[in-house]
Amino acid sequence: MKKLLVLAAVLLLSACGVKPTGVVPAGPAPTLRNPGSPGRDAEVILYFVLDGRAAPVTRPVGTEVGADAALSMLLDGPSEAERADGYVTALPRRAGSIALVPGPPATITVSFPLKTLGAVGVNQLVCTAFAALAADGRYSIDGTLAVSGPDVQLPYQACQAS
Repeated sequence: MKKLLVLAAVLLLSACGVKPTGVVPAGPAPTLRNPGSPGRDAEVILYFVLDGRAAPVTRPVGTEVGADAALSMLLDGPSEAERADGYVTALPRRAGSIALVPGPPATITVSFPLKTLGAVGVNQLVCTAFAALAADGRYSIDGTLAVSGPDVQLPYQACQAS
């Protein structure tokens, strides 16, 4: 009985000072849309630069596009409407071939030099690749992927988007 009283006292003392709070609004829950849903045009998520950071842009497309096509669209740069909204790119425009091999490990291979590409440009590639893989129902097991160019293979990268 004595042990039970001591346990009850410890439990009461350990909870002191903690007051319950109400629900804290944090916006809508995150969702992953299936780009090929019936009755709706397909969409692709591309990452361009807004205020110095990689930011997602949802672009409608007529039909579903694969990962390679999404990365090619990224290299085409932002559309006129996206540029009007302030989006730019840190990637070279139409700088040759680009491919994504799902892996493991998932690897983006580009035909342009990576050493001169800044962190934001690499992040555009990585985040767009992750979005394309997710749209295809594929995921990187460890949350990273490789980026390889003619001049260097970068260490494994994770998406750092705003």
